[in-house]
Parts: sequence; C-alpha cells; structure tokens
Amino acid sequence: MRSIRSSLENLLHAVNNLEQAAEQIEASQQGHQRDMFLSASNENKATQQQNDAIAQRLDMAIERVERLLGESNLAETQSAG
Repeated sequence: MRSIRSSLENLLHAVNNLEQAAEQIEASQQGHQRDMFLSASNENKATQQQNDAIAQRLDMAIERVERLLGESNLAETQSAG
C-alpha cells in the first residue's frame, strides 16, 4: 500500500503542476482575441485525443486503486472481527 500512497502523492503533485500551467496560459491569453477557427485545427484535435486517452487511463487507475483499497479495508475489517 505504500507504493500506492506514494503514487497518489506524485499524481497530486502532477495535477497541481497541470493546474498551475493552465492558469498561467489562461492569464497570458486574457485580453487577446481568440481565433474562431482555432478549435478546428489538427493540433487541437490531436491534443484533445491525448487528453481523452489520459483521462481514460486515470479513470481506470482510480477504479483499480479504489477496488484495491476496498479489498484491503474489507480484509482489515474481517481480521478485526
């Protein structure tokens, strides 16, 4: 379980870094007119595909950790009772 806890801490750090980067980009874009057709570019489509793949992997990892923690809690409860 120590490796899961360490991985969760690393994930939290990575999410914090991601949020800070997004905030910096948003702040730098304030006041700039956005291109109406920017979302149709191939670069943005590729980025969206990467985002979707990462989100799917995170969802699967979260489900797996929740299952493992649930099994661990069940085992602790049964051994205590």
